[in-house]
Formats: sequence, structure tokens, C-alpha cells
Amino acid sequence: MDIRYLPLESSSRVTRAWAGIRFLNAYPLVRGLEDDLPDWKRYTAAPAECAALLDSGKADFALVPLMSAILYRWPFLSDMGIACNGRVDSVKLISHADFRLLRSFKPDPASMTANTLARLLYNIEFGRDITPDPKSEDAEIVIGDRAFEAEGADQVDLGKAWNDETGLPFVFGVWAARDEQLLRSVAPLLKDRLTRNLADVDGMIHGGSRLTGKLINIQEYLYRRLHYELDSRDMLGMTTFVDLAHKYGFTPTRSLHAVSLAGAQPVGR
Repeated sequence: MDIRYLPLESSSRVTRAWAGIRFLNAYPLVRGLEDDLPDWKRYTAAPAECAALLDSGKADFALVPLMSAILYRWPFLSDMGIACNGRVDSVKLISHADFRLLRSFKPDPASMTANTLARLLYNIEFGRDITPDPKSEDAEIVIGDRAFEAEGADQVDLGKAWNDETGLPFVFGVWAARDEQLLRSVAPLLKDRLTRNLADVDGMIHGGSRLTGKLINIQEYLYRRLHYELDSRDMLGMTTFVDLAHKYGFTPTRSLHAVSLAGAQPVGR
């Protein structure tokens, strides 16, 4: 469908909307954003649901799994996102059987990226695929806040496993839109919101604790396990991921529609 967006300064009554991931890992990107866009409708949802909102046109831009941006060929911001450079704690493959003999796993419906990453790493490690099966009792993908308390005979932290294999960071989520011009126009606002949130360490800890309700070290998780300002190494991590995903048949494309903040114009409210 050809979507035609109205100029941001238009006085039209057409309601604009954005979608943000409800998990703690997205908190620095979305906290307070509704105050910056008071006339926009806000959706708060799981990662895959945010992608569905963007795909349906209900959201004009959204925080989505990287794999969704790849498969839908959406333009996405390459300067910020949800990333790790090693152990992440909130994206895991939990095995209930001998890890080396797995045949299937229960995918997490919330994130195509984590599901694909698990299959990719298993292919690299053992030379064969594991089948996504909602009824599998062998293993499962667990992401987000519930991963902090996940139990199993064997746990693979997918952020650490990727870093061990490639030496690179991994990017799980990105801001994306179907219209590149609109994405460029909101980019400075999104960057400013992220910068202010990261600077407010006490506010992030207090709000994050209320959001997750889990007994975890919020500062350790948001400021050391994860990072949100992306650089050339993160970009290399993304291109390496899409190249390997294409090699193993998980995506039909090796291209990324990455948009830099350079040259972006401020959004009109």
C-alpha cells in the first residue's frame, strides 16, 4: 500500500501515532516521549506487536525488532537502538534437554530477532538448524523482563554468545518507519529524549524499578549490560548479522536501510 504522510506541521485532524516497546530494555528510549509528542497517540506493546502496528499503518514510527526492519525493508535509525556488547541477561535460550542434541525450541512470539539469533548461533556452533516449534519441550527463547528469573538446565545468554562468536555488539531493537522523511524528522527529538534520559540516572533507576518489579540492579542492566547510542561497531554487528542470516536462509535480503541522524531536521509538534 502506498502510504502518503501529511507534513508534520499540518493542522489536519488525522491522528499520528508511535509505538514503543514496554520492556525495561527500551525504557531509556521511550521514557517521557509522550511529553515530547503530546498530540500523538502512543502505543506500548511487545516488540513484535510494535512491528505489527507499524506494518498496519496504525503507528507512523515504532521501536521494532531489528529482524522486522530487515524483512520489511523499513528505514531505521542507525545512531540509536537497544544493543549489548556481551552478556545481556534478558535474551536467553533456555534448554530443558542436552543442549548439544536439541532438535527444536519454542520461539518467543515477541521477537523474531532473538528467535533468528538463536538458530543462527546453533547453526554456527553445531552445523545444523533447530526448528521453531510452539509445542517444543526441548528449549525455549525467553526475552524481556521475565528472562531475569528464567530457569532451565542450561541457559545461553544470546548477547554473550554472539559476542563470543564475532567479537561484535548485537543490536536487538531500532526505531523504524515506513517513510524515511518522517523518520528523519523525528530523529533529533528521539536522540534528545535518549540523551536526557541517560543523563538522569536516579530517575532511570527509580522509574525502571517500578516498571519491571524485578529484584535486579537497574543501573547495571541499563548502563552496563545495554547501550543505546550506536556507533560504527554496532553497525558492523548489524551488517554481520544480516549477512549470516542471509547465508543460512533466514532472510531473503542482505540489505539494511539504515538512516543516520546527519542532516536530520527537527520534528514539528
